[in-house]
Amino acid sequence: MSNVVIPLQTIEAVGQLLNDLTWMHAIVGLGVLGALVGIGISAYRDWQEDEDEVELSELLDEETLEAGEVEGRILDDIAERHKSMIAPAVVGWGTRTAEIDNQWTSTLYIADYPDYPKDGYLNELFELTDVEFDLTVHMTPKNQQKARDELQRVADDLQVDADLERSVRGAYLQERANEAVSTYTAVEDGSRVFDQGMFITVRADTEEELRESVQTVRSRLREQPAGLSPKTAICKQDLAIQAAAPIGSNPFGREAIALGGSVGALLASPHNATILEDDGVEFGVHWKNDSPVVIDPFARENGYAMFTIGDPGSGKSFGAKQNFIRSIEQSEDRIGIILEPLNNWAGVAEALGGTRVTVGGNMGLNPLEIKPTPERVQRAMGEDASPYREKLDSVMSFLSNYFALRGIRLGDKRTTLENAIETAYSRNGITDDITTHHNESPTLRDVLDILEEMVNDQEEFVVRTDEEAGKIQSDATWLIDQLRPFADGGRYENLGQPTEFDIRDEKVIYLDLAQQEGSLGGSTSLVMQLLITLVYERAKETDKEVVFVIDEARYLMQDAASLEYLEIVFRHHRHHNLSIRMVTQTVDEFFQHAEAEAILDQCAIKQFHHLDGMDTQWADEFGLNSAQMRFVQDAVPGNEETGYSEALVGVDGEWRGIEVRAMEKEKQVIDFDAKEQSRADLPGADQSIDDQVVEYSDTEDKTTARTNDLDSPTEASTRSDGGSADGGEDGR
Repeated sequence: MSNVVIPLQTIEAVGQLLNDLTWMHAIVGLGVLGALVGIGISAYRDWQEDEDEVELSELLDEETLEAGEVEGRILDDIAERHKSMIAPAVVGWGTRTAEIDNQWTSTLYIADYPDYPKDGYLNELFELTDVEFDLTVHMTPKNQQKARDELQRVADDLQVDADLERSVRGAYLQERANEAVSTYTAVEDGSRVFDQGMFITVRADTEEELRESVQTVRSRLREQPAGLSPKTAICKQDLAIQAAAPIGSNPFGREAIALGGSVGALLASPHNATILEDDGVEFGVHWKNDSPVVIDPFARENGYAMFTIGDPGSGKSFGAKQNFIRSIEQSEDRIGIILEPLNNWAGVAEALGGTRVTVGGNMGLNPLEIKPTPERVQRAMGEDASPYREKLDSVMSFLSNYFALRGIRLGDKRTTLENAIETAYSRNGITDDITTHHNESPTLRDVLDILEEMVNDQEEFVVRTDEEAGKIQSDATWLIDQLRPFADGGRYENLGQPTEFDIRDEKVIYLDLAQQEGSLGGSTSLVMQLLITLVYERAKETDKEVVFVIDEARYLMQDAASLEYLEIVFRHHRHHNLSIRMVTQTVDEFFQHAEAEAILDQCAIKQFHHLDGMDTQWADEFGLNSAQMRFVQDAVPGNEETGYSEALVGVDGEWRGIEVRAMEKEKQVIDFDAKEQSRADLPGADQSIDDQVVEYSDTEDKTTARTNDLDSPTEASTRSDGGSADGGEDGR
């Protein structure tokens, strides 16, 4: 609308004229004045119409106009993208469900709340990892005075109803009145009052899965500690799903009064959806709420073993190293042993002041070594347990693996070989009696000596008939030829000698197989099996907890012969406070042999990093549901940009998604590359000590070094920037 300006003098003159006229004249004068004003407005409009209109575009140059058109198209495109991101393209509404794009949903609302909920009352709901859901809570502060008046009216009405009711219902009404008075008193004492509305949208890929998921969510909400009353938003799924939107309003309604304590109890829920165990170490932080996931492997009732699986570069080795460092630094009464063939753990071993044993050359390793079983372990063993028979099984498993690697079947010659081995133990005074296990253990060279006796004189070894002598002589001759590599000057001569290292006086031992014949061939699995046996024997002696990491465990899983004894070790490891932690990159090796599956069953803790090969088949084998399977498939590998890697951790059948992060100095240790860096690059390294690598030879020269402890876990944490220096197997 246009504005007309009338001079002030004109208005004053008209006013004076009106004062001088009668009321009749005034009416006529006002009519004349109105006509004059109308004429003035019409003239002003005509003047406006005569003015030329100017187009704004005529005042701008062409480049500016073209730039504006481009910007307009970009803004329109962004608007469409935003629309597609926050709103589905297709929605099908049902009475109890909605089909949004390719996903089925059902939204529930809470119809009734407990007056005084327990802290973290939604813990059980947030611990669900096999159900996809969104939970939205609307909290609106109420006017304190109005809320107090409303609560007073409710309490008064309930008390009046209770006084009038003379039936059994009177007791119920009186209880409700007392609760209302208690709530009113709390508000009088200063407790804040809120309107609260809670909505849960459950999601699934199929309608059948949705029904099951909704039933699971209902059960968790109804049961304690929640004690809620969930209802389906029947015929109002559109309003309910709007109310469940993260930043939307609550068009659905159905709000209830809640006190400040209820708000605190609610906010405590997501922070407790984690694992916090005394004497545990932090495996990572919960991927949803950043609360620490602290697990104690030695607190498991079904064993202390663990495995970590992930693709190369997924972060599995990084996480395994970090976990090992924290486990060892946490307790003085804990021994750490590392077994791996790729020289990737050098930084960890050196930073922890470990003794590095380079396997190969002249270092003695005795497959027949047996150690006494401590009394504490004897008391825990069953009546039919026999460490001696267990050791015999270990030796035969080692030799069976040796023959298998050479493509040779032992066949019925096994009996003669077992006879020679038992005779070797017997001549050293070692029998099934545990008290004899303190005696010096025989070696494979002793077994070769006995086989030589069998060739020259079979009478001592014949059981019943003379016909046995010929077979014994033939078998012994063949076995001597096949076991020749263990003799003096043979390929495996060091495996025919007494063991030349001990872990009892060491905090950390690094069994480095990097120089094992310069390759990762079949002999690697043979030596790895032998070293596992020796570690197991040592673990039986000590009363300390032993953390034993086996990296590149796939070399062990490929041979059924080595798995036979490895299964025994896993079955009995917890009796000796031994926590075996295997690290590998594929899952199929666990299902190639029955023994490997048995080993898998003994692992109480399972950790999956990003794994492309995790499909429905393997998910079923590992007990993962579809949501957990997708988490493993989509887990974030460690990299410079994210600063963490994601993993799925299973403890006693319960699963948690975590982010593996590291302190800066932890990362320096984990990423240490002995080929490109010096010890001075390690945090806390003592530069006065040149080397701590220990190589055993015939002269048994040893050089041992220690480094200062890593940073205390209480230091300020910084986020890791991701993978290892080489971006390879240690990548996060």
